[in-house]
Amino acid sequence: MWIKPIYYHSFDKLCLLGLICLVTYGCGSGNDQVMIADASLDGAMDAAPGDAQVSYDMASMADSGLHSSGLLITELMSKNDGAWLDEFGEADDWIEIKNVTDGFLNLGKYAISDTVDSAQKLPRLLLEPGEIRVLWADGDIEQGRFHLPFRLSAEGETIFLWHQDRVIQQIELPRLQVNQGYRLNSDGQWRVCLWASPGQDNPERCGPAPTGGLGENDVFEPFAWPEEWPRAPQPLTIAELSIHGAPFVEILNVSDTVVDLTLFELNLHSHRPGIPFPTPDENARIPWPDDTTSLDVGERVLVRIEQSLVDGLAANQYEGVLSLWFVGTDDPVERLDFMAWPEGAVLARSPGPTARHRFCLVSTPGQANDQCEPLQSRLFVDRLRHLRTPNDFDMLADGDTAVGTQSVKFVIDRESSHAIHLMSTRQWDLHYTFVRETIDGLPHLDRCVPEEAAAFRDGWVAFSDVNYSGSEDRRYLLGTLTRYGSNGLKTVEFASGDEATGALWTEAFFAIMGSVREPKDHAIRPRTSQQVETLRTVEGDVPIVGRLTPFEGVTYQPLTQTLGYGVLTYIPFNELATTPLGPQVIVLTDDVPNDIDLVGGLITEAFQTPLAHVNLLSRNRDTPNMALMDARNDDRIAPFLGQLIRLDVSGAAFTIEIADPVDAEAFWRERQPNIEPVAPELDTTVRGVIPLDQVQIADVPSIGAKAAQLAHLARLANSEDGCSTRFDIPSAPMAIPIVHSIEHYAASGAQERLVELEADAAFRNDPAVRAAGLQEIRELITAHPVDSVVLGDVEDYIRREFGPLRVRFRSSSNTEDLANFNGAGLYTSISGQIDDDSRKIDDAMRTVWASLYLRRAYDERRYYNIDETQVAMGVLVHPAFLSERANGVAISRNILQPTRRQTYLNVQLGEASVANPAPGITTDQIVHDSAYQPEISYLARSNLSPLTPVLSDAEVRRIACVTRGIQAHFKPALDPDNNQDWFAMDIEFKLIGPEQNLVVKQARPYSFGSTEIPTDCR
Repeated sequence: MWIKPIYYHSFDKLCLLGLICLVTYGCGSGNDQVMIADASLDGAMDAAPGDAQVSYDMASMADSGLHSSGLLITELMSKNDGAWLDEFGEADDWIEIKNVTDGFLNLGKYAISDTVDSAQKLPRLLLEPGEIRVLWADGDIEQGRFHLPFRLSAEGETIFLWHQDRVIQQIELPRLQVNQGYRLNSDGQWRVCLWASPGQDNPERCGPAPTGGLGENDVFEPFAWPEEWPRAPQPLTIAELSIHGAPFVEILNVSDTVVDLTLFELNLHSHRPGIPFPTPDENARIPWPDDTTSLDVGERVLVRIEQSLVDGLAANQYEGVLSLWFVGTDDPVERLDFMAWPEGAVLARSPGPTARHRFCLVSTPGQANDQCEPLQSRLFVDRLRHLRTPNDFDMLADGDTAVGTQSVKFVIDRESSHAIHLMSTRQWDLHYTFVRETIDGLPHLDRCVPEEAAAFRDGWVAFSDVNYSGSEDRRYLLGTLTRYGSNGLKTVEFASGDEATGALWTEAFFAIMGSVREPKDHAIRPRTSQQVETLRTVEGDVPIVGRLTPFEGVTYQPLTQTLGYGVLTYIPFNELATTPLGPQVIVLTDDVPNDIDLVGGLITEAFQTPLAHVNLLSRNRDTPNMALMDARNDDRIAPFLGQLIRLDVSGAAFTIEIADPVDAEAFWRERQPNIEPVAPELDTTVRGVIPLDQVQIADVPSIGAKAAQLAHLARLANSEDGCSTRFDIPSAPMAIPIVHSIEHYAASGAQERLVELEADAAFRNDPAVRAAGLQEIRELITAHPVDSVVLGDVEDYIRREFGPLRVRFRSSSNTEDLANFNGAGLYTSISGQIDDDSRKIDDAMRTVWASLYLRRAYDERRYYNIDETQVAMGVLVHPAFLSERANGVAISRNILQPTRRQTYLNVQLGEASVANPAPGITTDQIVHDSAYQPEISYLARSNLSPLTPVLSDAEVRRIACVTRGIQAHFKPALDPDNNQDWFAMDIEFKLIGPEQNLVVKQARPYSFGSTEIPTDCR
């Protein structure tokens, strides 16, 4: 005998997340419900005292009207959208109960209800001391003994807990927002909290609960940096170098003895990539001053540079190398290579003789360099040898399309004295391209031309075979300097397929550290299990961090990396829908809204998923979007609340500063889309109920984009798709054509009223007036009865095809997926069900129609100059999916690194939301690429399934294959002229039933928004 858990994630294997399986019986498998034999356990149950010592503060409970019977309701949720799931993967309303005694408690002596007239007796079960159970208020007792015959009202109601024949707890459940819990704290006070804690003890404060991790991180032996690394040259060092103006070299004696200068010589050469550093050369020698033959301890000497040597550098764009030698040797005491020299700057060891060389604006010849005024940035170049200014890294990383990181590729040329080349991300997408053109001097190949692309690939393969091998003789060491915006981690990383030895990676690490500004802040990060094993051979000899380190201690999450201006304004999540916003406001809020009106930027105090609707909107609008834990109290945010700011979100950090109003006005004017009015195609000739097997993708003007796209998808689902297993679409889908929404708007008076409102300047210019007017429009639409003929046709179709099953009414407007307007996440979808007064068919139709005039949707169309007289709403209807095992979204290109043709998947257990998880809930985020190792990489994990991935590896591969097939199917229809370099498809899928059938419910083109797409076919 065993106790079935309230929720288990594989549905037949695991008892998880603190939900108690009685130790006596353990966790079992199968679908049997718990049945405890009365004869065997009645005595034990009766012996469990109902008034045993309660662990809650009984005085506080008495003040709150709570009875000390031993069982308490401790939390409720009436609008669950994935904060917790039942054993069927359904996000039902729930009530949490807890045994607050120090003894066993007989649950069968209690009942629960939402009326005083009748109550549902609870199962006969022993609750251990402190044990918590979740009861599902879903109105479906056939699903199990912990499912109740009533649902919780989203508008609020009274809930009663009974002990035998008396009410022991009466709770006035208030109206709650989506995923809000109403919970009893340990002080006996009830509070509304957005961060639910089902099945767990309620925290003392409302806030994030611990989330599931990615697993166990790799741990390596620590590395102890020497106090001085690298050690300054001995006995002399190059303290300062000036090229412009009065060129000179300053040499400093850093030893503890007098140095004879006649034993040393200086040379200055121009230099270029691909050739060794020069040896001593009489023609490049810089002679010592005639009056100086030795240097005392700590003494400096200034050595003038002949103009002819400077002219040689100028002819080579000031790329060169200064070398200090022992006479008669080819081993330099010190070598200082440089390029991209800014006018008027000097290179100096500052603030002391052991510091790195950096560019300073003030020259200090003959003096200590502790007064250096550092140069902050220099002009853009396509490569550098060293990071000499604070902005060098950002300059080189500019153009990186990855989300959440900044990266700079490097090449170490072992045949050229380990010369370092740091590559511009914008200019060079591959190490091979840089080596081919800059070092080897070969002509550029245009990868957009098939013949040249083939030649490029042949050369790339040959180059990779040598320079990503484990050979100690390979010429190049190739890697990436990466900064993670999430926690500021700085790493050196190598390609997943690089087979270099630990010794080679150690060599590469210390070589590249000679070119960065803060070497001790860096470490090698392995990317694969094979690299972990390779680095085990050198752990302790080099700094190494685990593969998961970038995701530990994360407080900052960059999502849409761009610039914005606006007044930084804190607005609580539950007030966003009623607060007038606009493009001059940068919103700070405490949770992730499902959608948001047009704003100048967004900062959330809860992490988002990259596919959250607000992030899609932000990317389409090109407005900054980031998450920062406890942002209101962050010193980088708090001082700017209520002020006009300039917010710059990048992959490695964000910056906020007070904005100049003139700059802000200019920015807002420039950002207004300068496009001609867009008039969506509109066809009002199609009427009635339209099965999707009768239409095609060209029918968007009559049935809307969502329905037409599903019709096109159906043709692939019913044919061979190239994958091992075909996929399904929702059965018997149909469309309610656009014309019926137009006629309803007219009949309800909404159309006429909208014309009146749009003629009013206050409606056009005042967000509050516009919000009130649009609310009036929606009320007219939802109050007016649906045409009886149309309603009858829809209900007849539903009865005939779906019977009493629940169906989904999904928005399918003609203003989605336009060339300049994506429209994702703007409208409403809702469930309907025949003979269910809480899910009336006509209510569902009117709700979808009315969502065309949600404030966020109307303002978005207005911003993008969409012709309002041409917009209308179709409705896509198909069966709802209940008891789904998993749901997710897949994109046919890696949205985090779009230049890579990988599949990005965001997956969640059951029916819990993927795009907008409940607060504290994480999702599986996966990248799949069969050409890379590992083939499947997890970027984040679902804490609804912490012990096992939501999908098996085989399911990930299957969905990735289907996604690629869908892209190939849609591209000829949506991009026949091959104009979209980053064409990608966005699909929504579910795994249904015991056979885990793959159902794709939507396919639409994915928009990369304002992301700058490279034009070189990289």
